[in-house]
Amino acid sequence: MALTAAVTPAGDRLDVEIANAGPEPVRFSTATMLGSAAFELADAAGRPVPLGPPPLPPSDLEAGLVTLAPGESTTLRFRRAELLPDGPPAGPHRLRFAAGAPPLAGAWSGRLESPWVELRP
Repeated sequence: MALTAAVTPAGDRLDVEIANAGPEPVRFSTATMLGSAAFELADAAGRPVPLGPPPLPPSDLEAGLVTLAPGESTTLRFRRAELLPDGPPAGPHRLRFAAGAPPLAGAWSGRLESPWVELRP
């Protein structure tokens, strides 16, 4: 797949860079890449840790359409408080972006996962 994702913790937010590493333009929707529904959190033993409540799905999936030319990227920004409304859990944890692009005519659809990153309080 041509799309890659990388998470960068940045203070009270998480930045997710989605890049097109392929030779052709890629069109996809970010409409369902929202809040806690777009991430996975695991404790030091690899057990899943629940995140905050998922956001309501959007009514218009085409509103989030993005086209990335080869080598281009886009950044999605999330507030930590959206994902962890009770604050960060105690102890070491890992987090990754793991979201799906919905199937739309003429657009790529599928799951996009970043490498795991250490999440520090």
